[in-house]
Amino acid sequence: MTNNFAKPSYTIPSGNTVSGTLEQARRIEIACGRVWLTIAGEEHDFWLSAGDTVNLPANRLIVIESDQQASLIELSDVVEATTGSSMHQHTSLNVANYLQKLSQKLRDQVFA
Repeated sequence: MTNNFAKPSYTIPSGNTVSGTLEQARRIEIACGRVWLTIAGEEHDFWLSAGDTVNLPANRLIVIESDQQASLIELSDVVEATTGSSMHQHTSLNVANYLQKLSQKLRDQVFA
């Protein structure tokens, strides 16, 4: 399904995808479930779970695939922090947060 993400939320059935581009940057929040997020031009993809957020850039292909259960995603306007942080910095923070969570899970499994 290709769209412009005009609706404020989408329920994505297990294993299905939504894709498209945005006319302006938006923030995605995973309300429930788990999704695989691909942003054209980004070096890495993201696994996002309930509560995770990422700023999505305008005018780039976005692909979101639900994992093994239906997922609910919510889109909202991007609110820049008063420090003037950029979307790239926010995305980098999410990548760092994701890598920290992944490292901890691996440590827990390997050293359990």
